[in-house]
Amino acid sequence: MALPSQIYLWDKRTLYIGPLSEPLNLSQGAATLLVSLDDAISFKTPDMEIPIECKSLLLPPGLSVIIDTKDAIIANCNLDPMGCDWAAFSEQMQFETNKVKYTLAPESNYQSQYLSIYENQMDSEQAYEVLDSIINLALEQQTIPHKIDKRILTVVEKIKSNVDNNLSIESLADDINLSVPRLIQLFKLQTGIPVRRYRQWHRLFTTALSIGEGYSLTDAAINAGFADSAHFTNTFKSMLGMTPTSIILQKNSLNFNLPKQNTQK
Repeated sequence: MALPSQIYLWDKRTLYIGPLSEPLNLSQGAATLLVSLDDAISFKTPDMEIPIECKSLLLPPGLSVIIDTKDAIIANCNLDPMGCDWAAFSEQMQFETNKVKYTLAPESNYQSQYLSIYENQMDSEQAYEVLDSIINLALEQQTIPHKIDKRILTVVEKIKSNVDNNLSIESLADDINLSVPRLIQLFKLQTGIPVRRYRQWHRLFTTALSIGEGYSLTDAAINAGFADSAHFTNTFKSMLGMTPTSIILQKNSLNFNLPKQNTQK
């Protein structure tokens, strides 16, 4: 019998490990590291005529891409919004095509680490220790420092603490003493996506967190600031390339792993 898929929801990162029954057609809401724990998968951007096969790929935020996982067990990690993880993993990738970086070096190390999380069905705290070691190793090997603009970090934290409130771009700019055009420019430069796109992304995370706590999809979506469950579903499919029910109602079942208060990262 197949092991249940696992989804881990932390504040800065999320991780899904398990099979996906359908290709992903998405516009990235966050930078993502995807590693196949089985056979090769393939990806194709709108500018590519022929898909490329690989076992690991790094996707920048905001990129439109089709990924065929071919029913392999995959580890799909959405990285921190401030770009630290993205910058570190970028240096680990051997190839790049149309903004997609692919083939980690060494790939087998990442596969074995993720496989240990999946096969041992780790809880949130155990899984984060493994993920943290994976990311820290990449950070230690990084040769080009990644700078975080503390003003944009303040905006991100403000959005996260007001998830059900559409704070205006003007108020966010006032909070950090920037003009609206300058905030828009710096936010996109730091996170890779516009302010509105990040707000939608964090609302998806908040909705998933509430579903894991036992709320219905409709209540969770509305509490996170979506107008209704249809708006949530459309945003989910656009950013993650599948419907939420296709993940939640998997034939091998799905376990939500929520962080303890002291493991929120």
